[in-house]
Amino acid sequence: MSIRLETISTGLVKPIWVRDDNELRTIMSGIYKTPISTLTNPQLIEVTRAGIVGDEQADPQAHGGTEKALYMYPQEHYPFWSSLFSEAKGQSIHLEHGYLGENLTISGLSEHDVYVGDRLRIGAVECAVTKLREPCYKFTAKTGVATAAKAMIQDARSGWYLRVLQAGFLKAGDAITVIPGPRECSIAQQNRALLHRGD
Repeated sequence: MSIRLETISTGLVKPIWVRDDNELRTIMSGIYKTPISTLTNPQLIEVTRAGIVGDEQADPQAHGGTEKALYMYPQEHYPFWSSLFSEAKGQSIHLEHGYLGENLTISGLSEHDVYVGDRLRIGAVECAVTKLREPCYKFTAKTGVATAAKAMIQDARSGWYLRVLQAGFLKAGDAITVIPGPRECSIAQQNRALLHRGD
């Protein structure tokens, strides 16, 4: 099966409402991402060691920095989320790529296929897989579904972070080549470990 970059998304930091001890307050977040390169409009996008030019993160300790410069997510999980959110909210929900906060929406790879240390070549850019995405309270706040963060880990639908080894340009539609690393720990295995740690 071919592995492909479907969509590139970026966003600016903006306020998000969160519930803290039963009180609502706003915090800043970069979780809101909008597609800037799609299969129907494959704009060439610049990637540096810090991530996509023009993308912002509110808390570089949790999201961003060189070890989490890019967040990659399989489009194959989108029907799961549409179904979960539709059921929770009692109405049909359609989700656009980037909704889960990812920069790179891809097809053909899942958490079971990807290992820490694997290298991914996309266009002129080369990246290394660093770790799973751990969903935080901002993800729950954005979705408005209390079980969203737990479902992400429980069902191994976390996506993964990338470190940029070779900066350059990429666009939606680019093929992705996987160069296997040591293959000691998959992203799905990290999900399982995090779930058991939570228990």
